[in-house]
Amino acid sequence: GVAAMGQGRQGRIPFRSAGGNMMAQPDSDLREASLREDLKFYFMNPCEKYRARRQIPWKLCLQILKIVMVTTQLILFGLSNQLVVSFKEENTVAFKHLFLKGYSGLDEDDYSCSVYTQQDVYDSIYFAINQYRQLKNISLGTLGYEQDEDDLAGLKICKQQYKKGTMLPSNDTLNIDSTIETECIRLDAQVLANTKTSDLKNSSFFNLEFYRLIEVEIAFKLKGIDLQTIHARELPDCYEFENTVSGVSKTMHRNQFAGNK
Repeated sequence: GVAAMGQGRQGRIPFRSAGGNMMAQPDSDLREASLREDLKFYFMNPCEKYRARRQIPWKLCLQILKIVMVTTQLILFGLSNQLVVSFKEENTVAFKHLFLKGYSGLDEDDYSCSVYTQQDVYDSIYFAINQYRQLKNISLGTLGYEQDEDDLAGLKICKQQYKKGTMLPSNDTLNIDSTIETECIRLDAQVLANTKTSDLKNSSFFNLEFYRLIEVEIAFKLKGIDLQTIHARELPDCYEFENTVSGVSKTMHRNQFAGNK
């Protein structure tokens, strides 16, 4: 009886063990198949994922939306910057034609015009002053004088020259102090409105001694309003222009008037 029971138990034990393996085998196969499917889905592109599971690729849509937004911002910034550059270039050309006497735009560096006589130098200086004085009456743009806290800034005219000396070309003698001195005057816009050119000519400041003259510089500030932004449904922008009309003599070995902004 004991032997029979032992044989019976031995017979039942292998039967139970074989049944457990048969049930565990399908579970591992399912997990492996599911893992392979997940890995395959992970490496799919968005179109394949959509065809496989009909799942909307939200991440792809988000990236496309980011690209569209950044591109739109770059386009708007480029258009705005283009208006600024265009306004600056147009006014640069306008200032050169307004304040440089005889400027034609065909000179060697497009920023200067050459003069060769003393009278041409005086004419160029008085021309720039007169143009500044009557700017509102001759300018086609929306330009105005720069205004500081107290009054209109006006014109600042400076001349650089060597210290007093003597020049005698007859016997090839030049006695001059190489120390450079600078003398400046300021002419307000309101004062210029009531000042004639003849009054300026009688001023000792404009009595130039060309043999020791280095440079004459006329500096002034103007304000302008860019109305082009109205077409883009934006508020007009205001700009400040710092202009300089300079006449170079000795350093360039010729007389030349240039306008810079």
